[in-house]
Amino acid sequence: VLFTPLPVVHVYAVSSTTETKKPPMNLYSCPVYKKPRRTDLTYIFSLLLRSSQNPDHWTLRGVALLCDCK
Repeated sequence: VLFTPLPVVHVYAVSSTTETKKPPMNLYSCPVYKKPRRTDLTYIFSLLLRSSQNPDHWTLRGVALLCDCK
């Protein structure tokens, strides 16, 4: 199994009034959590990630990101 380094994503808060809608094809709405225990209390937001796979591929595998708040 080959592992490739993942890019660092810097996130900044921006006020927005747009409605949330279903993401387009090949964009996975990846949940981001602030602690390894994945609960509603540790959920922060979802990040849209480009993928060559169908988004359901990642959803069925429970893929999520963990935030490193320093």
